[in-house]
Amino acid sequence: MDLKKEKYIKVILYIISRCTHKENLGKTVISVLLYFIDFNYYELYGQSLTNEIYSKSRIGIVPKHFNEVMNHLIRSHNLYYRQEVYYYYLIKRYYIRQIPLFNFTHEELEIIDHVIYELSDFSATELLIYQRGDMPYKLVNLDDELDYNHVFYRDEIYSVRKY
Repeated sequence: MDLKKEKYIKVILYIISRCTHKENLGKTVISVLLYFIDFNYYELYGQSLTNEIYSKSRIGIVPKHFNEVMNHLIRSHNLYYRQEVYYYYLIKRYYIRQIPLFNFTHEELEIIDHVIYELSDFSATELLIYQRGDMPYKLVNLDDELDYNHVFYRDEIYSVRKY
């Protein structure tokens, strides 16, 4: 499964553009939002939106290509970041330089906006705790890749098939 890099970039830029006013929008929050966008999309449509590979770590879920893509966006002057204090933590806060045109399908936009609406106000800590309860995380061992098919074992709290 190859990364859909252009789609991945567009999703990241869209998240940042929609959440730029939120003080919690650091690396962890963006990563968790990406995870739920991909896995929710898979649950409803049987495919990942970005084809990102996510692994289970001690702190949460780690997207394999996140740092590489973010560095690319910074080098190409699409993003910049600043270290900022968020409560007692120093977070890497991202800012978009220019909002690109987004050409998402209705289904893609519905999932992305739903995840942003439901989860973007949570702190990084709250999101990490929340994602640990999701079946794709619970059903794999530490350092293993998450299986997209595990979304079909989700509890009612996490399942998006109900809306």
